[in-house]
Amino acid sequence: MKTSKENIYIVGHTNPDLDSISSAYGYQIYMQLLGYDNYMAIRCDDVNPLTEYVFKQYNIQIPKLVTDISQLNIVLVDHTYPENRAYGWQHANILEVIDHHDVKLEDIIPKSITIRPCGATSTLIAEKFFNSNLNIDINTAGILLSAILDDTLGLKSPTTIQLDIDMVNRLNEICKVGDIWEYSKELFNTKDIWNTLTPKEIIEMDIKEVDIQGNRVCISQVETLNNTDLNERGIIEELNRMNDLNPINLRLVMLTDLIKRNCILLVVGKDISLLENVLNTKIEGNRVFLNDTVSRKKQVLPLIESMYS
Repeated sequence: MKTSKENIYIVGHTNPDLDSISSAYGYQIYMQLLGYDNYMAIRCDDVNPLTEYVFKQYNIQIPKLVTDISQLNIVLVDHTYPENRAYGWQHANILEVIDHHDVKLEDIIPKSITIRPCGATSTLIAEKFFNSNLNIDINTAGILLSAILDDTLGLKSPTTIQLDIDMVNRLNEICKVGDIWEYSKELFNTKDIWNTLTPKEIIEMDIKEVDIQGNRVCISQVETLNNTDLNERGIIEELNRMNDLNPINLRLVMLTDLIKRNCILLVVGKDISLLENVLNTKIEGNRVFLNDTVSRKKQVLPLIESMYS
């Protein structure tokens, strides 16, 4: 085993989803199998119920919480945008970035960058194992597989590419979850806890903030098996309250139906008229229905970006 006096910490984005945590843990195991014992997965925020469920199912301890990464050697996984980075990143030594999203690295110069458009960062981590002919244990395979299915909505999201499908099939040969769609629905059911949460908790469960040419937009995603069961009016009232306290251009919540593959988009903010223009439809009562829309990254975010182009 190769040793080092300095630890290198692998961390995903704030408000982490399963892919953010699983890819960090998977990369720790990958580097350890290569002989580096100084790589350690951490998290910078609380995990969601699905992450708790999957890590418990595969008997893996959730990475340690570190709320300030100042002065640490860091590998960023599953994000590049500054607004999604852990507190203290400006004073960290960022060595490497592994992500499947758009790139925003103008303010850092990592020694190594792996950026590929695919459905999940865990796809890229799994590929590293297979390309290096390293054996993935059943539990690590299980959390990587689960993360890919979560991020790609059971391989049905428009973000899904052939590499995601290939990695899922190879990982399934190891952890043997059986039918991929049935297992995906099991994961979706675990996430479908929205009626037990307050509107504020719903909004903040999976939220991403972006800055587009100085225009600030927050987009929350709520993935559910029935998007008509949620308290839309309560969510809209909370969005307005949040925007009164901290005004930004737009606050949006995607109420995504994973089975019907559509979205009810709730929106507040001063730029609603701009969104109406790009959608070519009127937003009434702070809501609009979007058919065949399930992906924040591939479908909703490009609309928002086009507003400010």
